[in-house]
Amino acid sequence: MESLVKFAKQRKGVVAALVVVAIFALMYVTDAKQLAPMFSNVGTGALIAAIALGVVLTFRGSGVVNFANGVVTIFVAYWFYGLRFEGKLYIPPLPNPLALIEIVVNAFNGSAKNLDLPNWPTVIDLPGDRLTLPAALAAAMVISILLGLFLHFVIFRPLRNAPVLAKVVTSVGLFVVLQEFVRLRFGETVKTGIQLPLPKGKVKLPGDLGAIPNNQLFLVAIVVAVAIALWAVFKYTRFGLATRAAAENEKGAIVLGFSPDFLAGSNWVISTVIAGMLGVLASPITNLDTITMPLLIVPALGAALLASFSSFGITVFAGIGIAMAQAWIQYQGAQTWFPRGVLPAPGLVQALPFIIIVIAMFVRGKSLPVRGAVTLGRMPFAVRPRKVLPLTVLGSVATLVLLFGFNYDWRQSTINTLVAIVISLSLVVLVGFVGQISLAQMAIAGTAGFFLSKYFSDLPFPVGPVIGALVAAVFGSLIAIPALRVRGVNLAVITLSAAVAIEQLVFKNKTFAGESGALKVPPPKIGGKDFGPNNTNLKVLGLKAKDDIPPNVWFGVVCLIIVVVMCLMVVNVRRSATGRQFLAVRSNERAAAATGINVASAKVLAFGLSAFIAGMGGALSGYRFGSVTPQYFGAFASLTFLAFAYLGGIASVSGAVVAGIIAPNGLNFNFLENILHIDPAYATLIGGIGLIVTAVRNPEGIAGTPRLLAIQKAERKARKEALAKQQEELNREIEGAT
Repeated sequence: MESLVKFAKQRKGVVAALVVVAIFALMYVTDAKQLAPMFSNVGTGALIAAIALGVVLTFRGSGVVNFANGVVTIFVAYWFYGLRFEGKLYIPPLPNPLALIEIVVNAFNGSAKNLDLPNWPTVIDLPGDRLTLPAALAAAMVISILLGLFLHFVIFRPLRNAPVLAKVVTSVGLFVVLQEFVRLRFGETVKTGIQLPLPKGKVKLPGDLGAIPNNQLFLVAIVVAVAIALWAVFKYTRFGLATRAAAENEKGAIVLGFSPDFLAGSNWVISTVIAGMLGVLASPITNLDTITMPLLIVPALGAALLASFSSFGITVFAGIGIAMAQAWIQYQGAQTWFPRGVLPAPGLVQALPFIIIVIAMFVRGKSLPVRGAVTLGRMPFAVRPRKVLPLTVLGSVATLVLLFGFNYDWRQSTINTLVAIVISLSLVVLVGFVGQISLAQMAIAGTAGFFLSKYFSDLPFPVGPVIGALVAAVFGSLIAIPALRVRGVNLAVITLSAAVAIEQLVFKNKTFAGESGALKVPPPKIGGKDFGPNNTNLKVLGLKAKDDIPPNVWFGVVCLIIVVVMCLMVVNVRRSATGRQFLAVRSNERAAAATGINVASAKVLAFGLSAFIAGMGGALSGYRFGSVTPQYFGAFASLTFLAFAYLGGIASVSGAVVAGIIAPNGLNFNFLENILHIDPAYATLIGGIGLIVTAVRNPEGIAGTPRLLAIQKAERKARKEALAKQQEELNREIEGAT
């Protein structure tokens, strides 16, 4: 027995292969037909593996887990599509220098027609009908290389010594920016019928095993060849050995004469080339769209985790295996025994990576690699709240003026801002105070709105939304369980996959959400009166809005009251002993435990409190729209809100307020559209770019800028005084010598 255990430990690959063979043999004996869809889905698995290889490369080269690597595939593939099939070179959305003139003129032209000066071109028609295939592939290769260099030198190189949070949110911002680039230039219509000279026909498998399309086998062969080449490079070449050395101990690599910047840049280029070119080759199989392919990052992260962010071979086999397992679940979902109502097969297919990631985290969580950086960056400073009462009064008065004194579009954007402030506050508690990175806040907020609509809508206000928020707190506490073992980027991975799982298994579950996927949320009633956003005739104390166009101004007042309550609650948490425990856990978990703090309890409390606050925001959002939909509470929305929360200032209540102002469809969006006359379609792109710039230049966020400027001013004054003192002492020495 001991010899078998020893053999299993020494030959893990052999044991894993034997287990896989045994599973396939058992499946073949029981029902050979169930293997057919698995083999026919290997092309998607190859693309997942390619994205995962890029994730492994960027982590080994620079310590960054690139959540945007799935978007890189479509970014390059869309540009290839334009060159090859449309004969057009699409220009990324760039700031127009003439827009500054437009802004100044349009701000003072009153009711006159807006000035519209020429803009940057959006597309350049190439000579001839279209590029040849070799030319288009060469152009895609150049785009991939330039993208990799840009990502390293402009974005992630300045973050080399930054904390994990800064790298994660920058990667999220990159996700948002690249996706918006593609959406704005190519639209949201799926590109189908893409023709490439890939092998045609199928390989017929024996018996009931079906067939594998040759083009999918071609992709698998390419990915396997790439993995073998990467293995050889990292095992036998100086470059590969240096990258491995830097991944394990960056300080030691520098001592040995290796340049971490060169290694990181090279790995970024290799990563974008692999993801981009495989995205091009896979486009005839998967088609091109701005949602499905970017979300392949979730199963790709699962494959990378199974490989511990190090083994290229395991990464490829895990990526293909995840796709095959998804196809198997889809097949079983069509069987009579499958519980379709409770567990919809499509949702379970999308949630499978979450299950795999959870297993990988718990089995190998403590053995996941951590890079030895030269220095460790610090989290944004969680400033102690000051002048709370006057700022609360001032903010409330300003909000009431916007609600009662302006027209409907400013009322709507004000209400949107108030809801976004609540959700941003949940991120302040969890990310800013405790340092636990969550990419599932909007999904958690959606659970409150979902259960409010489904089960608690008949309860009086505010009992219904409070109970819904408590349900969200339960979900948050469940997500906290993995946080007891993992942290940092690993926790970000698991929360992102959890957001996808909640979206697919709850929000898109027809048994719970109905056929349309939209659940109606009745308006809140207080004292028998309808305070919903559509009841514009409501008067309280004889007051109502300036016009009769929704939303109802008194619904905005209800939102304001909840915002004030939530803000004061977070302020008190920051000031309390619990807040100090949160900050101690964020700073150093081991040191916090040594001082007697129960780290596990602090994390669970933070997740539960954060989820409760997010749930209140989700309930308000349900009231605002009159329904709960998966589109608003999906994984993409969670990424976007983290981006704007970090941009506003992730570690302070004032930062949450700023985040609400600049959040999608908030006051800043309305200002851009109606005052500066900037197309609101560009607002998310502007926010993503702002996030990246903020993460690189000012991790304190917009709200922390005054403090940062004050510190810089004090440092300049101190240096000036020190130089003056040195000069004075030098002058005295000269005078004494003479």
